[in-house]
Amino acid sequence: MKELYSLKFGMELKRGRIKSFASKHGRKGELLMRKYSHRERDRVLNYVHKFVNKLLEMYPLTTFAIEKLNKQKMFQDANDKLCKKISRTVWRSIHRVLKYKAPLYGSLVKEVNPHLTSKSCPRCGRISRKVGLSGVRGVVSL
Repeated sequence: MKELYSLKFGMELKRGRIKSFASKHGRKGELLMRKYSHRERDRVLNYVHKFVNKLLEMYPLTTFAIEKLNKQKMFQDANDKLCKKISRTVWRSIHRVLKYKAPLYGSLVKEVNPHLTSKSCPRCGRISRKVGLSGVRGVVSL
């Protein structure tokens, strides 16, 4: 996922330089801006497809539980720097691609309510205020 973040960050820097060029050169700058926006979207989508394929090849016949995250609520509680990082994320595209590719690999995708998911025990499902469980959730739940 770090590669995806650096890809988005690098393209954002390039778009910033193109914006200053576009403000001085009008139509030519607009076309260049559109070209780089499409290029960024294509590269990000390509990376998402590769990531999901690798994930499904590593864990075939698995049920994936994905939290239904709401970016708008995250923006309210965050500072400017964190808001920028949150806005660069592509959680929904990963979820969308995983949702349509999972049946091809025999896997399922469930959308889970994010309320108290980190406080619930993976074995029994009880909710605890003090999370005393240590270990990797995937290993503990087996």
